[in-house]
Amino acid sequence: MPALVLSLGSAVILGGGLWLLIGARLNLNPDATQNDILNVFAYIAALLPICFALVFFVLGSL
Repeated sequence: MPALVLSLGSAVILGGGLWLLIGARLNLNPDATQNDILNVFAYIAALLPICFALVFFVLGSL
């Protein structure tokens, strides 16, 4: 359970940072506000498995 919480937290932080760095690259919705929100969720969803694997193996090695 702690690995999931740490993974979700790190994915949200990294996804938000990625959105701030590269912006809304995906055109998911014609409305600009909705497109920004969907891009943030897409970045978080893409980073979640990577963060989970990193947290799982780092916590497993301790």
